Amino acid sequence: MDNRIISAMNTPPVPSRWTALGLSGGGGTETPAISPHDPDLILINCDMSGAYRTTDGGANWEMLHWRELTGCPFCAPAFHPADPAVVFAAFSYAATLRVSRDRGAHWTPIGTGLPGDLRQIAIDPDQPAHMLAATTTAMFRSTDGGENWTACTGFTGQAIAIHFDRTSPAAARRCFAATSEKVYHSADGGAAWSPCAGVLPAKPIMAFAGGSQAKTNTCILYTWLDAAASAGGGEIFRSTDRGQTWSKLADMPVREGYEGVLHTLLVSDVRPRTVYAVKPCYSAADTVYRSDDAGEQWRPIAFCDKTDPRFNMPSNYVTVYFLPTSIWGWTTCAAAIDPKNPEHLLFNHYCSIFITRDGGKTWTAGETRPAPENPPPTAPIRRHRWITNGLTNTTTWHYYFDPHQPNRHYIAYTDLGMAISTDAGATWTWARDTGANTYEMAFDPDVPGRVWAAFSSVHDIPNNNIIIGDHYRPGPGCVGYSEDFGATWRGQTEGLPGGSATELYDWSFPGKVELPVTSILLDPRSPKDARRLYTTIWERGVFRSDDSGKTWRDVSKGLGTPGVNMRAVRVRLHGDGTLHCLVTGLLRDGALIPEGVGLYRSTDDAQSWHKITAGVDLRWLTDFETDPRDSNVIYLSDCDPPGREGEGGLLKTTDGGKSWRLMARKSSRHFGATLHPKNPDWVYLTLNYNDGAACPLWLSRDAGLTWKPFEDYPFCSAHRVHFDPRDASRIYVTGYGGGAWRGPVEP
Repeated sequence: MDNRIISAMNTPPVPSRWTALGLSGGGGTETPAISPHDPDLILINCDMSGAYRTTDGGANWEMLHWRELTGCPFCAPAFHPADPAVVFAAFSYAATLRVSRDRGAHWTPIGTGLPGDLRQIAIDPDQPAHMLAATTTAMFRSTDGGENWTACTGFTGQAIAIHFDRTSPAAARRCFAATSEKVYHSADGGAAWSPCAGVLPAKPIMAFAGGSQAKTNTCILYTWLDAAASAGGGEIFRSTDRGQTWSKLADMPVREGYEGVLHTLLVSDVRPRTVYAVKPCYSAADTVYRSDDAGEQWRPIAFCDKTDPRFNMPSNYVTVYFLPTSIWGWTTCAAAIDPKNPEHLLFNHYCSIFITRDGGKTWTAGETRPAPENPPPTAPIRRHRWITNGLTNTTTWHYYFDPHQPNRHYIAYTDLGMAISTDAGATWTWARDTGANTYEMAFDPDVPGRVWAAFSSVHDIPNNNIIIGDHYRPGPGCVGYSEDFGATWRGQTEGLPGGSATELYDWSFPGKVELPVTSILLDPRSPKDARRLYTTIWERGVFRSDDSGKTWRDVSKGLGTPGVNMRAVRVRLHGDGTLHCLVTGLLRDGALIPEGVGLYRSTDDAQSWHKITAGVDLRWLTDFETDPRDSNVIYLSDCDPPGREGEGGLLKTTDGGKSWRLMARKSSRHFGATLHPKNPDWVYLTLNYNDGAACPLWLSRDAGLTWKPFEDYPFCSAHRVHFDPRDASRIYVTGYGGGAWRGPVEP
């Protein structure tokens, strides 16, 4: 056996000390696969880097440790057709090949000669040593069970799907694969390829599938062609002569705007005449179609409108929230079929997984579980409580403990908004009426129930999606205010840029700011009937209120570079009255500019600011932490900008910014540092997503001089560490995807 496999089996990371918290689901789950040996064994990936495994059909999931398998949203796993223990999968965004020999629990690299960038993995059902794998540009072949690979000839482009024709002899195995432009065939097990003779209309191929049986000499190939409505819309074609000719079966148009988005066709060798078409947009009765006569006739099987008497979708926190109608218009991300049972399949839209075992008559939810005593679906959303089933895949920023009701916990989410627990994290309610993104919260230390929050319609500030990616689009935000522990909110926006109490922010509460609100801070020294608050407005700076948020004024003098970069991310207050504010990077012409970027200090209640990082050239700051004993001691996190590799790390100053020292560089994507409240020399270091290259959570017990990793922390990214004031033995970790986790205070 490979020494790598022996090593991994002898010393596997065991994340048993960690518990997933919050809402499960709610993020993009993609590239699923169902075992042909055990219908309860399913693997699925998340676009935020988690890889998950269920052994009970989707009722409960475990996140696979990031060193074993980091999620790849581009390539579905492939189960060995003969050995129930063996499964292959792509690792992380690099999409390199790995193998598991224990039903997906542990994984090791495999595949000499096979590059990363995988998009398809396929195994010949009748001779499993023969495998094919496709990248975005080429096809590769293995004849020894994935150990060694060679490039195939004649195949160009990215394969949408691959099918082994089981009616062909093993020594001359026919294979089929399709790109967006043509369908290919091979007569020698995939070594050489050429286009099929059959001619399809000149429209993009958006889906391809095949089913074949040796005993009936049946091989049916299906394609789904795409086109705009003005060009006739989508069409499904079939070939029963192995690609020699194609016949149109049906029109299968997709919703306008979803042309060019990958569609899905599902078919199994068990019953090649049963085929499913999953459209790329979740809608009332136009999402999943089924045919039992090889595509001649189709019928819808997923009825998503709760006002429709045919409604057959499961209840979860998403469907409960969007009463009385449904939420069509969301992207359908993935689908999979059981290779041995064509009645068993799953599909998902961006937030929910739907599983059927009876061919679409009924569906169950695969991403969350309701609390046993939940009210009927028609009850208000805040009365519904949910139990995580382990599929925690959404970005979290902070985990809060209410200072007046210790069992009341809050999670500040990207995309999901907010989750609230009244039983110390056992169950959770969804609070999406706050808006899509909650960055920070501030609790009044003297008045129970009084809370402020920073809300935004723009997610992931200041991570790579926004700073160097393509996710940033200007959008509104709000300073939210609640007097009932977050049960209801209203906006406090007078004096903020574009603030108007007459406009609706997101779905429910009044008050809107024209730009994202990323931070909120309460000065506990201010009187409780006139609280002093600070907030950061993305692209505009810092604003201050002296009347508990009723009115605001700009206090950004000396901050950033006005007119160029005022990307204020977070403001924090030290016990001695010193304020610090972080301004992060701005991409221009492919490079992050230096203007405005830095950490700023104010000693006069934000009347003026001065930059304390002038002596270091930094371009992409993410977070900072000050020592509660001395505001001159600061930890500052930085990421590598494009073209400036080696810059990222954790910096520290002990003289208020006159000099800075690099304390750690664990990857190119540092996020933050958190000091233990009872021992500030204990420093928790966190890393953002780093392609599974470094442990994301570390502890230093000597103020940053030496570090020890939390090797068993399961997720590949971490944001911040939080502490339960009643339990010094545990920490709570939020991250860039992966939800929130409770675990041990020490490695």
